[in-house]
Amino acid sequence: MNTNTNYSSSDYNGFRPNPGEAVAFQWNSPPWTVPSDYSGLLRATPGGGRGAPTPGFEARRYATLAEYSKATHQDEHSVLVDYDIFVNVKKLDARDIKRVQQIYKAEDSDFRLKPASAAVDKGVVLPNITDRFAGKAPDLGALELGQAPHHYGPRQ
Repeated sequence: MNTNTNYSSSDYNGFRPNPGEAVAFQWNSPPWTVPSDYSGLLRATPGGGRGAPTPGFEARRYATLAEYSKATHQDEHSVLVDYDIFVNVKKLDARDIKRVQQIYKAEDSDFRLKPASAAVDKGVVLPNITDRFAGKAPDLGALELGQAPHHYGPRQ
């Protein structure tokens, strides 16, 4: 996460870290004593790429969600998830470029949550958005458990 402010927040998310990686979570921001720093918006990030902080920012790297949350006070209500939270979503390998970049048919995947998944009841109430949640809290994701998927496109 790159942020120009130390008052930005991130919470109620589902993360799937890459197993075996030394750094799974990173928070890049100005030094803790600086509330905001927008000067980096005008500079290019040397080397670019993933995980490279804006010049002058501190890169704080963590191996686990718990370590990251404790140190930054970010994502304290977030959870770890994997492909198995969904009814039918095939696991992709980012190194398999041909498979990742192919065109998929919407009907071949089912992004509804499984009843016992880590994302159920882990969201937060957002007025006018999550008003019809079922359970103790809204679920993480676009569909509340038990709701029918949205239908897009022509109807027969």
